[in-house]
Amino acid sequence: MCGGTTFGGGSVMVWGGITANDRTPLVVIDRNLTGVRHRDEILQTHVIPFIQGQQCNDTFQHDNARPHVARVAMDFLAQHNVNVLPWPAVSPDLSPIEHVWDEMERRLHHLPNQPVTLQGLAQELDQIWNSIPQAFFRHIITSMRRCCQSCVNANGGHTRY
Repeated sequence: MCGGTTFGGGSVMVWGGITANDRTPLVVIDRNLTGVRHRDEILQTHVIPFIQGQQCNDTFQHDNARPHVARVAMDFLAQHNVNVLPWPAVSPDLSPIEHVWDEMERRLHHLPNQPVTLQGLAQELDQIWNSIPQAFFRHIITSMRRCCQSCVNANGGHTRY
């Protein structure tokens, strides 16, 4: 999943992956992300080794950002037998990682000394990413079933999630 933080006229885009028991390193994306770059710099470099290290058959979820659903990226995942959660093109954003991006932004805004450069921002985001307790990830992932059911019950409308 990718998240972006706007800061002082600039922005930093990051990608990170979570499971109930682990997380990937946070990756700073320094230019426009294309399907090819997503395959080469995220999927091949981070996702596949992470999944292989988990020794389980988790389902991979990403949103419908163009680089994520580009044919080159989807073909790559299929070639590596990655089980991808089907996600409708127009749907409520129920991804657990969105809660992580929100938490990171809250923590960033509560820092006593705000970063003054984009490099400083990227470093702070990395520290924040690594400081979030794994229990937080576990909680948002295990609540996903309730969140999705609530959305179904509301016919895709507003929920408390």
